[in-house]
Amino acid sequence: MPTSIQSFLSRIPELRDADQRAFLYSDLDQQRIDNPEGYQEALKFWTQLLLSACQHGLLSAAPRTPQPRLNTTLASSDEDDEDEDDVLDRTQSDDSEHTEAASVLCFERAGLAARLAFRGDTPTGVDGIVDEMERSGIVVEACDYLAGSTVRRWAGRFVRHVPVVGRQMAVLAWGAQTSQITLDSSLVVRSLVEAAASRVADAHYARAACALTDNLLSMDVFREQYAQPVLTTNGKLSLEDARLVLRCLEDQRQATSTIIDAADTQVLIKFAARRAQRVQPVTEADRGAFHVVSTRDTIARQVTALESRVLELDLKARNAVVRKLRTQALGYLRLKRHVESDVLARRQQALDNIERIVLKLQQAASDVQLLQAFKSGTCALKGLNQEAEDMHAERVFDDWADQALRADEIQAVMDDGAAVVADGMQDVDDDALEAELEALLAADEQKEAAASDKQKESNVAVPGKQETADEDMLANAFNKVTLSPDHTPSEPNAADAKQERIAMLE
Repeated sequence: MPTSIQSFLSRIPELRDADQRAFLYSDLDQQRIDNPEGYQEALKFWTQLLLSACQHGLLSAAPRTPQPRLNTTLASSDEDDEDEDDVLDRTQSDDSEHTEAASVLCFERAGLAARLAFRGDTPTGVDGIVDEMERSGIVVEACDYLAGSTVRRWAGRFVRHVPVVGRQMAVLAWGAQTSQITLDSSLVVRSLVEAAASRVADAHYARAACALTDNLLSMDVFREQYAQPVLTTNGKLSLEDARLVLRCLEDQRQATSTIIDAADTQVLIKFAARRAQRVQPVTEADRGAFHVVSTRDTIARQVTALESRVLELDLKARNAVVRKLRTQALGYLRLKRHVESDVLARRQQALDNIERIVLKLQQAASDVQLLQAFKSGTCALKGLNQEAEDMHAERVFDDWADQALRADEIQAVMDDGAAVVADGMQDVDDDALEAELEALLAADEQKEAAASDKQKESNVAVPGKQETADEDMLANAFNKVTLSPDHTPSEPNAADAKQERIAMLE
């Protein structure tokens, strides 16, 4: 992963080639007229380059003022006498100041050409490329994106020309701590913000167990907890990126935020109870639960810091013993015992108590969900019962009984009718039917016998007729016989042929 814009540019083959770099770094507005196809290729190249460089956090502005972090460790002390307040007051972060994380979702328009200078060449047409990206909707100005509603989006466009009013409107649109963010020239990459918001939502609902406590976050916790889904690395999400992701989640009705203190420094972020649901406004119960959870997290960090302090004092005491520094070793052991028995024990007891409160809140929230489920089920059952009452269940079953009785009556009539028909058919004499059938068969046989006798008489009365018929049949059969090609039959005598045929018939 490139760590600077110059190392990033050096990996691009088109920029290492002098001729291609000369074209890409030339006045592209003129290329739009003289070489439209080349301009489209340059537009595609610069669009991909800017999006990729922004995603690597290489186009953000210079580091902002250092941001204070929550105190998590105890400073070393050689004092033998320290009370609980003194120990807790000395809890602080490391002395080195850290700069704000670079943004990976937006980039600065101001000075962009200078930051993209490579091997002595400065792109003269990059501002036109950015304008083209803005017209196509790939990027949008931060004021417009964070304004949200149409009215505030119009106000954001107006206040760009009025710096003081613009700053105030930006604070209204972004919420607390917005005054630390430079708005004048930031451009937001919409696709990167939407993808990051989706990953943050997936990560949140994968870990959230209790809607009341797990869905309530402070801005600092939000930036630390969801840096990995946005940055794909461990770290802390920049304030700009956190605001952009939160704005996208608010547009999708998956999260909302509000300021919960008069100093406008504490922001409460609330997620929807479920991914498919819309977020509800922040209630007083949410504010109370958030205060309890924040207190628990603070005490937990103090306990962790005190435990680290105990280990540190123990190590110092051992080193003092090795160096034969008896007085220092006793001082370290005395302070260690004081921290363990007084400060740490009390903090641990407070943490246990606050954990019980959190569990009570989670149990109450679970009971509320259960009651809501019963309430919804009761409403559904009530509606179904009302539908059943509208259908008059007693009347339906009475009608059913009447119709079933009527069907039984009709079936009984049908059975009686079938019995009457069967009784009427039993009066026919089967013997008489058999005698009639025998008479019909005998008459038929007599007709067949008479026809046969008549045929015989006709054959005896005309002998030659039968012979002629037989001769014709044989002649037809003989004509159908196929002779081989090399056989030439002799011409038989007509008289002989006739005698042969007669002999065959006999």
